[in-house]
Amino acid sequence: MELLLIGFGVGLVLFIISLFNNLRIRRKYKKEILRIKSIVTQKMDIESDSLTRMKTDIESLKKQNENLRISVRTLSQKPNRREVARLQVYQRAIEIMSLKAPGFAPAWQTALSESESEYDKIFTGLEPFVRKVVPSKLIDLFDTSPKSVPELEDDTEKTED
Repeated sequence: MELLLIGFGVGLVLFIISLFNNLRIRRKYKKEILRIKSIVTQKMDIESDSLTRMKTDIESLKKQNENLRISVRTLSQKPNRREVARLQVYQRAIEIMSLKAPGFAPAWQTALSESESEYDKIFTGLEPFVRKVVPSKLIDLFDTSPKSVPELEDDTEKTED
């Protein structure tokens, strides 16, 4: 019986030691679980904040995209090279017509056809180079086309008389 009580006592001591050890390990794991929960909570908060920030960024980028799309549409409606060339033809025709203004409609048609033919000449030969290098007002001063030659002859005839 004495051996039974000694065995029971040793078993009880081992049980108490294992119980304290188990409680210590539980407390340790409980602290670890609480620490992991706090980390997960912080991570979820950070991800939530970044998600809302990304949503606002996406909204602002959508607005910028729409603004850029509208800008591209308006820029694509600006005059192209052909329209600018046509405008230059009209400008030259108006200058010619201002010199020949007795009748508006016939003068306008002749001035327009002359300026179109003059503009077509600009793309071939030496004239394109000269037009690019020399400003247009200087070209008009030194223009020796047939329309300005009769005026010079008329002036010389008046001085000879």
